[in-house]
Amino acid sequence: MSNNVYSGADFQSDFTGGFPTVLCYDFEDEIAWLEPSPAYDDDSPEAQQCREFCDDWGTQPCYSWEYYNDLLESLGKEAYQNAAVLDENEEPTTIIGGMHACWS
Repeated sequence: MSNNVYSGADFQSDFTGGFPTVLCYDFEDEIAWLEPSPAYDDDSPEAQQCREFCDDWGTQPCYSWEYYNDLLESLGKEAYQNAAVLDENEEPTTIIGGMHACWS
C-alpha cells in the first residue's frame, strides 16, 4: 500500500452489518477496500464483525473517481449519498497517518 490513500466519509451499509464504514482508495496501486470508520473503531463484537465483512469484501480495482463512486453505489444508497466524490476535477485529499488513515 502506498502513502497516497484517500479515506472517504463514513456510511452505514447492510453489507457491513450497519456498522459505520469507510471506503479507502489507494491512487498508486489503484485499489479500494472497506474498513470500519476510525471514529468508531473499537473492540466491540459489532466492530469485529464489521472487520470480518470488510475482509470478505477484499480489495477491488479502482482506477478513477468514477470507479470509486460505482463501488459506493454497489454498497447502498447511503454509502453513495454520504461518500461519493462528485467533482472528479477536484484534487483529492491525501490522508496519511493519524485517525483518518486506512489500515490494511
